Amino acid sequence: MGTKKKKAILAELTDYMQHNERNWVRLIAVTKRLTDGWMQNAMDASTDIPFKTSFMKFLTNISLKGTTNQELAKRAMQPKQAMSRTVKELEAEGLIKTEKSKRDGRSAKITLTDEGKKLLLVAKQEQAKLTDAYKELVGEENFAIAVDVLCQIIAYHESLSQVEEGD
Repeated sequence: MGTKKKKAILAELTDYMQHNERNWVRLIAVTKRLTDGWMQNAMDASTDIPFKTSFMKFLTNISLKGTTNQELAKRAMQPKQAMSRTVKELEAEGLIKTEKSKRDGRSAKITLTDEGKKLLLVAKQEQAKLTDAYKELVGEENFAIAVDVLCQIIAYHESLSQVEEGD
């Protein structure tokens, strides 16, 4: 690589790094890491039920009537193999139970146990506390706008993945 090209790359990276504090992808990643840490600490202080923040994307996507492995993998946006490991872990922790489908032996219905339901209720209460703190910090209207914007961004990305799946 020539000196001119190296200098151009260095200049572009320098500019990028100087504006990194407002980099959207970085902000989302930092927010996720900080809220996961907050949630873990809040749950550790509020319940004796085993909790990992990684459980939430699975537990919150299980219907109260039960959900199949395939539906849960799709809702949680996880590969089936990763989902299977987590389902086994959640079952071992007593948070869910699985029952083989009578119609299709390859499929299982996943339901929350009473412990799983209790854990979700505690998580809901802790999340409400954090939401209240955010509203206090930025104001109710700004918080509502932030939620609306995130919903629009998520819908955009979901529409992209539907287009990709349809190809």
